[in-house]
Amino acid sequence: MSTSTHTTRPPVPARLRALRLVIAGLAAASAVVYLLIGLEVLAVVEVGPNDPSLLWFGIPASLAFLFGAVVMLASERLRWWALGAAFQVFAIAAYFNVAPSRTPPYEFWGIALRVVQGLMLAGLVVLMIRYPRPARPAARPAMPSRPTIPGATPTRE
Repeated sequence: MSTSTHTTRPPVPARLRALRLVIAGLAAASAVVYLLIGLEVLAVVEVGPNDPSLLWFGIPASLAFLFGAVVMLASERLRWWALGAAFQVFAIAAYFNVAPSRTPPYEFWGIALRVVQGLMLAGLVVLMIRYPRPARPAARPAMPSRPTIPGATPTRE
């Protein structure tokens, strides 16, 4: 007879499944906005003739948020969600650190993206706290390495 080591997860409440979908949707929307910024369809800063293209910024940011959307749809791993939350904190902090050095410092799309990222961050924190964890398999009792004889004195090896 073998014992299964498969862990079972309690049922996931519908509101948490919905929250994952909302976060994935917000990440996908952010990916689209970053792509449009990179392609300079959406104007966020004044780009001079000697300034580098925003493509170097928009494409990687877009891909990162697209990856986040896929992870939210495909993975229930707490580590990925924690990494996503840390990424949101980094993105929000980076915007506010860089904004004063550009023209204009703050604009509609930058602030809108920070609001969306704040919502994603809050959602990820809720998921990390509330999402059901798999039950851990019961520990098996330790077996002695060799049979013991009652009344015998242990020997050193």
